[in-house]
Amino acid sequence: MASKSRFLIRRALTGLRALTGWYRRPALNSAEGRLLWSSDSRTRYCSSGISSLKAPTSGPSSLSLRTHTCGELRLEHVGVKVTLCGWVQYLRQDVFVILRDFSGLTQILIPQEESERRLKSVLCDLTAESVIKVTGTVRRRPAGQENKAMPTGDIEVLAENVKVYNICRKLPFEIKDFVKKSESLRMQYRYLDLRSSQMQQNLRLRSQLVMKMREFLCNKHGFVDVETPTLFKRTPGGAKEFVVPSREPGLFYSLPQSPQQFKQLLMVAGIDRYFQMARCYRDEGSKPDRQPEFTQVDIEMSFVDQAGIMALVEGLLQHSWPSEKSPITVPFQTMTYEEAMRDYGVDKPDTRFHMK
Repeated sequence: MASKSRFLIRRALTGLRALTGWYRRPALNSAEGRLLWSSDSRTRYCSSGISSLKAPTSGPSSLSLRTHTCGELRLEHVGVKVTLCGWVQYLRQDVFVILRDFSGLTQILIPQEESERRLKSVLCDLTAESVIKVTGTVRRRPAGQENKAMPTGDIEVLAENVKVYNICRKLPFEIKDFVKKSESLRMQYRYLDLRSSQMQQNLRLRSQLVMKMREFLCNKHGFVDVETPTLFKRTPGGAKEFVVPSREPGLFYSLPQSPQQFKQLLMVAGIDRYFQMARCYRDEGSKPDRQPEFTQVDIEMSFVDQAGIMALVEGLLQHSWPSEKSPITVPFQTMTYEEAMRDYGVDKPDTRFHMK
């Protein structure tokens, strides 16, 4: 019992030190002799007062350490105390820290008062792409300092508390859209490439598109989303298949080119409206319209004719199409196989150029 009590007391004291401990050492190259934060401490705090703000119960900041995202603060938030988490985009004139997350940028104002010199020191010593949490009060920017190019350009956050999660070292390239990177460098440092606003937008747009497709098929037309196996036996015909060795000598699995046999089985079984976001694998050379691995919206229906299938696909695309893009006009233009071969010489013509 005594040993268990000692263990609990030791654990409580350790947790208390983790919350309140500041680790710092004299800087070797500091002309002023001020204390800089130790590079071997993983989490660093600097605060002008302990604060704990409640996160919202829904939205992108729910169940999170932050109260808002960097891209959502506006003039109506002036006077509100907020907590933001993100990556340091850059520092400007030792006065501002530009903080970034998936939603956008927010300008953090570094306090210049002598009483806040410790907080200022921590913020000014940050490097680009360091990960921090900042708590502060939203203020309106002074007249003439607004940035109309930024959605959050009318406000700034006066920092009152900062927690540094990680200090970033020198990167192979800057995380800025205008910085050109080679494809090989982007693939080598994919985790950095995915931080760019374009890649973030692409992934989130795909997520929204898939969600709308599921909503349209399941809720509006009664389809069933069925996940089919990716390890199957080899099927003759079609494209070449990837084979996966098994633990049994001489026996292999095959990765499916498409869920063709599975969805036919489902139709026979009475699941008369099926779909899935299916992963497909084809052991072929890459082409502009074909990759060895890709995703397709796989649909199968029973008791339907050609017109019904075409109307379903038109409605699916119209429903899931991004609202910021030009709207889709239905019905789609159609032509028979004979017309395509007669006028264009191929069965999938590009009609944008009217080259018959």
